[in-house]
Amino acid sequence: MGTVVLGVEKRRRRWVRAAACCLVLGALTSCGSEGKIYEGMVERTPPEPPKPADEVRGERLSEEAMRLLKDAESLRIAVEMTAPGKHQKISVHMDRHNKCTGTFDDGPMKKGDIVMVSADEAYFRFSDEALDAVRAHGVTLGPEAAAKSRERTALARGKYLKIPNQPGGPKGVSPTRMCDLGTALGDLGDAPAEGARALPDKQWHGQRVTPLVEKDGGHDMTVYVAAGDKPYIVGMTQTRGTEHMEMEMSDYDKPVVAASPDPSLVLDMTDVGLGGGSPFAV
Repeated sequence: MGTVVLGVEKRRRRWVRAAACCLVLGALTSCGSEGKIYEGMVERTPPEPPKPADEVRGERLSEEAMRLLKDAESLRIAVEMTAPGKHQKISVHMDRHNKCTGTFDDGPMKKGDIVMVSADEAYFRFSDEALDAVRAHGVTLGPEAAAKSRERTALARGKYLKIPNQPGGPKGVSPTRMCDLGTALGDLGDAPAEGARALPDKQWHGQRVTPLVEKDGGHDMTVYVAAGDKPYIVGMTQTRGTEHMEMEMSDYDKPVVAASPDPSLVLDMTDVGLGGGSPFAV
């Protein structure tokens, strides 16, 4: 899945302090730049105004939430992205040891399950619906493509496709990058907390949460943390132009149950000559 996160960037300082007004205090006072005041030839900087209460609370909750996220040993991350003509969903329960299980939906021909047992053992299984769509698409490309798509979809139906390990491949190719929590979160847990504002508690997906809001490069972003003693991040939403992302996060520190499929259900892509490419390329 890559670094989930599935579009999450480092926080940057968002709030710009207004420059203090220069005051004329007599012959020995002159105005300095950046709001500094020179009185009696001694440089004095006006104190910063106190932060609003919602910002103080928001920064505190954000800092605690990031610490809990950074310390998590396992986590379920579900991401849904929508844009004109585009709809993607993925839900993965992963830990920090390259173990994960989940589902993916990247269009009619790319739906199914993923299982990763270790850094060297990962599998995909495409749904019957996706295989039917692949077969139908092959028919539209002519007799040769139709025959090839029928052959390959029949071979893959009900089977787990074992993915060759490609640690040196391009970003996004190696399943290791999709199923390691540390890789997925990147350095998100080190992001500063400045600028977050806490809104009143509300219900979100059946859970009582505290929304934390800020502007991320001009884009609206809201992070939802659980209301109560432990402000775990339970989700976030972000809008960038016509693209909208919603993420849910759950199952903190719950063990990931991932086991190798029965050998009779495994199709090694290398053994059948598919290598690391698409099993349905025609």
